[in-house]
Amino acid sequence: MKRKSIAENLFYNMLYQVLVTVLPIVTTPYVARALGLTASGIHSYTESMVTYFTLFGALGTSLYAVRKIASVRENEALLAHTTLEILGLKIILMLATLAVFIPSLCVGSEYAFLYRIHIINIVATGLDVSWFYQGVEDFKKVTIRNLLMKLLFIIALFVFVKTPEDLPIYVLSIVCSSLLGNLLMIYYLPKYVRLKPSGPLKPFAHLKESIALFVPQIMNYVYVVLDRSLLGWMTGTDNVGIYDQAQRLVRMIAGMMQTLGYVMMARISNLSATNDTEGVRKYIHKSIDFTLFLALPAVAGIIAVAPDFIPLFLGEEFLQVVPTLQILSVVVLTSSCNSILGVQLLIPLRRDKVYTVAMVSGAAVNVLVNLLLIPKLGVFGACAASITAELVVFFICFFSTRDMISVKAVLKNNIFVLLASVVMYVLVTAVAQLNMHIALKLLAEVGVGVAVYISVMAVTKNEIFLNILSKGLNLLKRRG
Repeated sequence: MKRKSIAENLFYNMLYQVLVTVLPIVTTPYVARALGLTASGIHSYTESMVTYFTLFGALGTSLYAVRKIASVRENEALLAHTTLEILGLKIILMLATLAVFIPSLCVGSEYAFLYRIHIINIVATGLDVSWFYQGVEDFKKVTIRNLLMKLLFIIALFVFVKTPEDLPIYVLSIVCSSLLGNLLMIYYLPKYVRLKPSGPLKPFAHLKESIALFVPQIMNYVYVVLDRSLLGWMTGTDNVGIYDQAQRLVRMIAGMMQTLGYVMMARISNLSATNDTEGVRKYIHKSIDFTLFLALPAVAGIIAVAPDFIPLFLGEEFLQVVPTLQILSVVVLTSSCNSILGVQLLIPLRRDKVYTVAMVSGAAVNVLVNLLLIPKLGVFGACAASITAELVVFFICFFSTRDMISVKAVLKNNIFVLLASVVMYVLVTAVAQLNMHIALKLLAEVGVGVAVYISVMAVTKNEIFLNILSKGLNLLKRRG
């Protein structure tokens, strides 16, 4: 099977992440104003509860499947057989999840009407085959699917969601667009693999390794989702709405930093299968430099512009999101680094036990800190728990991958990136003191920040910046 280049896959993954980042600039203010704080909090709370079921319904198959498909993709017969077995396992898990979810939450619970809509969400999770396209390194199909479904969701959002009473319609728009997108990906599968079994299928043969990756995956969701659930239980849904808005913004930006994640996971899995250790080191250092090039200025920028961005973006009702977002901005850096060490390195190298220990430790610390601090500090206690958990995961993963990473090289390549981010923060906060219309001031802050950072990168001849500039100029020349 012809393999696309990392640059091409990164382009398509970046394209999608840019869309995911840009679209909420339009949709989030609209949703916040249309639904209001209470309905937004109810949605965040119910969604966090459903996430536990979708997580158990997937049972680690997504991460496992990407690695497995990447390792067998050169053998067409084995690729087809493996794909059918994994898809069969996912459907079995989906049915088992529904058998528990429906009687648990869809009957008699406070928000049963929303949970019934989320049945579609669980079905969509079971039919998701994006892992196949990621494993064969064809991110174009995944990106186009995601683009189409995002646009479909936006149309439904602006047409049908007007008031807090439209919350069920909002949820229905989300889950239906997800299901349609996954059905579209299944439609394209026969162009890659033969959907007729050549022999007896053994879907449960993949269960053991999937469960091994399920443990760290569920631990990751514990400290991403559990704090919302605990906030709802301990302090009420309004605090969940505040915390969730900040978390969504941070995770959205972190997603931009992690565009290389599954691209590199598939490539490194393939290199690891052929024992190309030097190739693995080469690609992982490129990934680290690329991630820090984006993540460090992102953290500085979030802290600097949050006081003007939040009231303009979400409205005065969400002013409490400002300090929450500033504190959580650190997660952009920590989660991006953890993605490199875990998803891009430990999993492809089959160091699953180390990854599991890291994620379990992070989740345990997260739960403990949440229980201790949420009653005293509320939203800020949840922020502290999230950051502490991320740091625990980072140190465990880093200690276990230090044989593959040169700290000296990382520092040498990124010292000016750090300095540029600090300078950018100082100048942007100076602009923030100007007495002018908030929208114009925000534009000035962003403009100054971008200009300062790019200027320092150009003067210091940052390799990542020069590569991006070179590829951009070459693209313009070809089109010209």
